[in-house]
Amino acid sequence: MIESIKNLFREKPTLENIRSQCCTASQFNEQIYNFWLNEIVQQHKYHRKQWEYVFILQALSKFNKLNNGVKGLGFGCGKEPLAAVMAKYGCDVLATDIKPFEQSDAHWGANSFADIFYPGICSEEIFAEKVSFMHVDMNDIPMNVFAGYDFVWSCCAFEHLGSLDAGINFVLNSSECLKSGGIAVHTTELNINNGNNTLESPGLSLYRKKDLERLVTQLEDKGFTVLPFNWYSGNLPQDKHVDLPPYKQEIHLKLKIEQYVLTSFGLVIVNK
Repeated sequence: MIESIKNLFREKPTLENIRSQCCTASQFNEQIYNFWLNEIVQQHKYHRKQWEYVFILQALSKFNKLNNGVKGLGFGCGKEPLAAVMAKYGCDVLATDIKPFEQSDAHWGANSFADIFYPGICSEEIFAEKVSFMHVDMNDIPMNVFAGYDFVWSCCAFEHLGSLDAGINFVLNSSECLKSGGIAVHTTELNINNGNNTLESPGLSLYRKKDLERLVTQLEDKGFTVLPFNWYSGNLPQDKHVDLPPYKQEIHLKLKIEQYVLTSFGLVIVNK
């Protein structure tokens, strides 16, 4: 009985022993979480978007990718703090986002180099030296340009590419931008409802366990390795809370869209 309880706790995802995993409240209580909060100059909040920033930085750190001269490529970057942290650590970063269009999201989207600077993390001079910006369609990556990167990332972006298959194709294509030993870190929205149904629309597609497992099979067929999946979605009070429309976002680890409950999921891919 005692051993079975120990095994249950071992299954809970941690940032210290990072895998491909769900956002859970216990990770917000880890010491390393507070370290990365200081780096992105944010206050502690049980919000899945904040967890996504921490997850990506921790994964890159675990693989020793936050160093001088390391080349990073970001997709759908918007106004994230990530590029500024990477620049602070000496990385040479290309941050990309889609070209602006009439219905684009002014809150998250980046239309220029100035939009992607996140104040308080590094100086404007360092940022200008280490970070560049260009518009890129994630459904049409110019592979002849994007090659030889040490890491690739996207933060809750590939579920907005038009369909489940479009997002999967993006992950497959962007992984080809990695040099040997490079890693890709992506976060997305995971439908944790039981059953086969999910939301698939031009604006948002919610991935299920079986969709991500299909993605892993395709990545492995191309010679990539994916860190093992941990589907545990938490059992603390913050994990059990589901934020409902219009979303107060006070506790926002899980939310409901239509009939589906979702959370954030982080995916770590290694190019051998």
